[in-house]
Amino acid sequence: MTHHFLIAALVCAFSAGSAASASTWDQGGTGTGTSTSSVTQISDGHMVMQISSSYENVEMEDADHPMNGAAGPCFGAVEIAAGAVDGGGICAFTDSAGGKVVLHWSAEAMDPSGALTGSWNLTGGTGQWADAEGGGSFSSLTDPETGTFVNTITSSVTMP
Repeated sequence: MTHHFLIAALVCAFSAGSAASASTWDQGGTGTGTSTSSVTQISDGHMVMQISSSYENVEMEDADHPMNGAAGPCFGAVEIAAGAVDGGGICAFTDSAGGKVVLHWSAEAMDPSGALTGSWNLTGGTGQWADAEGGGSFSSLTDPETGTFVNTITSSVTMP
């Protein structure tokens, strides 16, 4: 169960915009990579997890999307108590052009498959990401045997 959590940040955070003025990208994508978790059991049905994920590739629906090919680390912590999920973290991705983008993610639930679900928000970065705005949702599922994950995201991101 504990390996079914991955963020990402978000999480996560696989959306972006084009280099054109005030362009908005509304599309989905997936992020893949590996994750490790450190679990502290508090009591039956209550645990705290420290999560560290490494995104190897972000693949957006549109191959020309600025986040397509992005990669980088995500870190966070999640508390699960009596079925409720609470927690969050931050991701720092580098896009295929070398730009940096920062995303914050918030864990909100776990779906029946064991995927961690929640929302993410773009908070800035370098170059085209400095004034970008937006966010979306995520559903991240980790294989407990291998630590590999797939994070499915939705997004709406506006690039100035």
